[in-house]
Formats: sequence, structure tokens, C-alpha cells
Amino acid sequence: MKRKSVLKLFIADCAPLFLASFLTQVLFFGLLFYLKGIWLEEIFYFSFLVFVILLILVIIRFYKRVRVYEKLLLKSDGLNDYLIPEPRSLFEETFNQMIDGLITNNSLKEIKQKQDKKLQKVMVYRFVHQIKTPLSVLRLTSENLHDTAEYQKIRRNISTIEYDLNQMLDIYRLDDFKNDFVSEKVFLKEICRDTINGLKDYFITSGIYPKLAVDDTIYVYSDSKWLKLIIHQLLTNAIKYSGKGQTITVCAKREGDHVFLSVRDEGIGIEKADLQNIFDLFYVGKNGRNTADSSGIGLYIVKRVVEHLGHDVEVNSQVNKGTTMTIRF
Repeated sequence: MKRKSVLKLFIADCAPLFLASFLTQVLFFGLLFYLKGIWLEEIFYFSFLVFVILLILVIIRFYKRVRVYEKLLLKSDGLNDYLIPEPRSLFEETFNQMIDGLITNNSLKEIKQKQDKKLQKVMVYRFVHQIKTPLSVLRLTSENLHDTAEYQKIRRNISTIEYDLNQMLDIYRLDDFKNDFVSEKVFLKEICRDTINGLKDYFITSGIYPKLAVDDTIYVYSDSKWLKLIIHQLLTNAIKYSGKGQTITVCAKREGDHVFLSVRDEGIGIEKADLQNIFDLFYVGKNGRNTADSSGIGLYIVKRVVEHLGHDVEVNSQVNKGTTMTIRF
């Protein structure tokens, strides 16, 4: 199939040469026949001679260019794959020089992009840490307002800002995932309990009750730090879209070779039209738009991290009945 494609490309490339040769012969021998009256046998003889010479030139041309045609039909993301080893013609050398130029330009662009991204990351990290300092001061100051009606509102908004800042950091940390990944034996009950305790204030201020239903013996092989980030995000989402007095259940079970960890809430649920897009970056569904409390970043981070860890994430939701997010190990 590939040889046929190469041959078609070569014929298309040589078509003008064939056409020019044919028309030249017709014009030349037509004039000779008209002016000199040469015999048809002589016309056929010279035509055959021209054909043989043209055929030899075409064969030589094909030999010198066939590898270029093969490279033009190649589908590869790496420019180095298009280089021709040991060029056997000026045409192939010129092709290699063009590819070398593209590789050089591409390398310079990549270096520039990495430098820009590194600078951007440094600026974001610095910005986030600078903002966190006054937030800590505000949090401490708000403790003095503990008995006032404004206390819960202030603490809730401070927590929201801190959560959004941490999401910014998490987005940038995804690029360093491969260098910051350690596979280890992780007991799910322990890591879920730690995550729930870390969100204790959020549960209390929201009036939501956490329920942990994970057996002590259930474990998986994963990265505890990144897995904790996933659970933290799923719990945060569950709290955000649940009502006061409702319960969020974290449970796990082993089925065959797989372990399933689920975060189930009794909240407002997700519209069916939004389900296929909830893991897209910056996608905000109907519920997020109604509450004006969604960034469209959290579930994108969950999806990316889960994929990096080699796990799967599934969602099952019914409007006004709740949502269950399940990680399959």
C-alpha cells in the first residue's frame, strides 16, 4: 500500500515532465514532417529513442527521490524521523537541510516556551504565597469575631480564596507529576480519614456530616500525596453541592482484581447534559453557574491525576438525588 502511494506521488510529480516531453515531440516531428516530409518510420524511430532516454532519466530520478516521497507520506510527531540517512542525491541533501532547519527552529521555540513557562510558574508561586500571608492574618483576626454573625461568612470566604489558590498551584504541579510520583502501598481508610479531618472546618461551617465506611484492610498501590489531592477535591465538590444536614459517604470495596473508592453525596446532582463535559478544563455546568462558586478546574485536575496514576474515575449522578464519584484502582 505504501509503495503504491509512493508511486502515485512520483507519477504526479513527473506528470509535467511527461506532458512536456510528449508535446515537444508532437510539435517537433510535426514540423519536420510538414517542412521536410520525413517518413513515419523515422518519426517512430526517433520517438522511441526519446522514450528510452526519458525512461532512463525517470528511473534515475526515481532512485534519487524515492526516499523523499516515503518521508513525505510518513506520519510522525518527531521531526528526526523525517531525516534521510546517507543522502544519495542533491535533492535528498536539500530535503535534509530543510528538516534540520525545522528541527532547529522547533528546538528554539521549545526552549523559549519552557523558559516562559518556568517564569510564569515562578510568578504564580510567588503570587500565591504572597496572598496566603495576609489570608493567614485575616484568619487569625477573624477568631476575635467568633461570637458574631459575620464570623462564618468571613471564614467561608477565606477558605474559598485559599482553595482557589491551591487549585492554581495544583494545575502547575501537574507538569512535574512524573518527577514527583512514588508508588507505594496505601491503606484507603487512613488516607480518607486524614483528608476528612483536613476538611473538618469546611464540613462544620457547611453543616454537612461525613461518613467513612472503608474497611481497615483495603489497600491500593498508588501515590499517597496525589491520591489525597484527588479525595480532597472530590470531598470539596461534594460539600459544595450538598445542603445542610445532608451526609457525604466515603466507601470502598474490593471486587476481583480491582478496588473501588466512592465519594457519595445527597446533593443537587449533575444535569445529564453536563456529565460528559465535567472533566474538561474551565467547564462550568448549570449548577456551577447557578451557585457562582465553580472554577471548572477541580475535576480537570482529578481526571489528569487519576490518569497519571493509572486509575479510572467514573461519575454517576441524578438531579436532586446526589452524585457518586468512583475511582477504580
